[in-house]
Amino acid sequence: MTKRTVAILVMILCLLAAIPAMAADVFKFTDQAITVYADETVQPGIQQDGRYAEGTLVYKSASTKIFTVDETGTITGVAPGSANLTVELQQDGKTVRKATARVTVLRRVTKITTNTANLTVYEPDDPTILPLLKPVEDPENPGQTIPQANRILVLAAGKSTRLTATITPADVRNKNYTVTSSDLGVAKVSGATVTAVQAGECDLTIASQQNPEITEVFHVLVTQPVKRLQVTAPAKTVSAGGYLQLSAVVTPDNATIQGVEWSSRNEKAATVDSNGVVTGIARGNATIEAKAIDGSNVKASITLTVTQDATDITIKETDVTVATGRRAAQLHVTVLPTNTNNKNVDWYSSDESIATVRNGVITGVRAGECTVTCASQSNPAVTASIPVRVIQLVTRINVLNPKGLSFNVGENAQLEWEVLPADASIKDVTFKSRAPKIATVDANGIVTGLSKGQANIEVNAADGSGVRAVFQVNVIQPVTGIEPLPDRIFAQLYANTRVSNTTHVLPRNANNQRISWSTADPYIASINGGYAYGQQIGSTILTATTEDGGYTSSTELVVADFNHMIVNQPPQITDDNKIKLCFGNYNSQFFVKKIRFRVDCYDTMRNPMVCNTDGVSTYFTGSYPLELAPNEWTQHGRFIFDNYVETGYIGYFTVTVTGYEFDTNQKWNIPEEDQVAARSNDSSHIGEPTPTPIPTFGPDATPAPDLESSSGNG
Repeated sequence: MTKRTVAILVMILCLLAAIPAMAADVFKFTDQAITVYADETVQPGIQQDGRYAEGTLVYKSASTKIFTVDETGTITGVAPGSANLTVELQQDGKTVRKATARVTVLRRVTKITTNTANLTVYEPDDPTILPLLKPVEDPENPGQTIPQANRILVLAAGKSTRLTATITPADVRNKNYTVTSSDLGVAKVSGATVTAVQAGECDLTIASQQNPEITEVFHVLVTQPVKRLQVTAPAKTVSAGGYLQLSAVVTPDNATIQGVEWSSRNEKAATVDSNGVVTGIARGNATIEAKAIDGSNVKASITLTVTQDATDITIKETDVTVATGRRAAQLHVTVLPTNTNNKNVDWYSSDESIATVRNGVITGVRAGECTVTCASQSNPAVTASIPVRVIQLVTRINVLNPKGLSFNVGENAQLEWEVLPADASIKDVTFKSRAPKIATVDANGIVTGLSKGQANIEVNAADGSGVRAVFQVNVIQPVTGIEPLPDRIFAQLYANTRVSNTTHVLPRNANNQRISWSTADPYIASINGGYAYGQQIGSTILTATTEDGGYTSSTELVVADFNHMIVNQPPQITDDNKIKLCFGNYNSQFFVKKIRFRVDCYDTMRNPMVCNTDGVSTYFTGSYPLELAPNEWTQHGRFIFDNYVETGYIGYFTVTVTGYEFDTNQKWNIPEEDQVAARSNDSSHIGEPTPTPIPTFGPDATPAPDLESSSGNG
């Protein structure tokens, strides 16, 4: 080896020795794409070389809603999604380098569920499928078998089925799944489609692509399928509540699973059990279907008619009474249930010499008793019966009491009667009062008077013949007393005063209202026709006596000149147009109160003057409400003018006393022919040419203002 060669080798060795000291400066994530599952963690790798080999690492998540990262760089998945992860390299408190990786958070698959709605699947211990499966050898105990662990999926040879599966939870990003077969000679798989190749058994696994460890496994049984079904029945009808056995014939004979599943398309009409036994439920039609249970989807059906026979019959009427030669009302029959196909019934009489029956109408033949029966035409064993009685009807009822039967209120009278003919089957009668407020009648024909009047009493035959008798009774209201006369009655001297209205018989509705009158001293007052005539001033005893019962009432009858008892001092019209009145009780014995009077007004031209609030009348009325003792005079300013209105200057007026009241509240009205008008003086305005203005108060005008009770006058 030459020196030159040696020198070159030495140089090469020196360069090789210097290479570590010249390493590149590197700071980055080992994986730029990081995957982590929600609620799980992962630790990312960091490559640090050269001058970035040392320093403090600070990690940051771009979205903590997707993932979080702690100070050690441990990533925790929060929710599915993607976000950047950033790491900073800090040296001497300064950030000298950054690196970024994309973190994807996935939701881990927890379950995969195959949709079996259109598949034929059995539980491994189902007695239908268990005899068709090969025994499973127990790996821990050779020579012994164990139950199949997975559900059994039955596929018909030569048929293809597409499987669909649901991934749980719903927010898993990758919802794809794979299907694999443990024996492609029995069942081959293309994507999610499984094709049954030939009879045999294998396992079928459906697994999540994202999390292949999550699977669902079926044990597949490939069978010789049913090609055809035929349903046979001994009859095409079944009654409600009845039973009918159906049979299913399977073709070919060597079909692996020959069982069928029965169903009714109208369970309101008929149901069918797992053995093909049909039960009629209600009237109607029902199609019964048999479906092969081997997954071949072969079906056959038969349509049956469900009939509803009668189960019960009721007759609304509980018994019937009919007269000879007459027809009874139509009987009302109810056949149950309501949806019975044939509701017709046949009718029978136990003795047609007594009564016959046609279509539910009974005709009486002769007096006697029998039974009428109806039977269902659809089920003759169902019947109903009622007793029938044929009677001789009543033709007449005679009331034996004398006509004009009368009795007092509160008293009773017994009716007497006879029923014809003598051989009538039912001689019972009922009673009714046509005026129950006047008289009532009980079930025995006893009439009780309640109030004055006349009442017609009906006596009705109870046999339905409609025969009746009507008898009139008179109920009399007797007099039970007389109303007391007033403590005192006043009669006008030399005039008739009515006294008949001062009392009445009791009660007021008594039949006899007549009262006779008498006085103890006819020289003071005489009585004629309910009027007392005052003969001379004084008093006597007046007596009223009822004609019925002789009840009496008496009082003092006072005779005086009451029409002129109230004297009227000359009234005055004052200079300020005010009315002044003054009355005196010109009597030494009686107190009076509320003297009533009338004032007629005349204007300054001596014409009648409107002075009433009605806007029309030329007079007004008034009263003096205070009591006046004998020989006492009224007080000025205490009079009440009822409807007076001042419409202008009054020329003069007249005042007339029309009546008054005694201290006993008895009113005395002075007859108009005995009333005396007193004229006032003439006012100072008499003769003035300007007529008194007519007021505008009237029924259609604005009403007059209210006046004080005394109106400053009187």
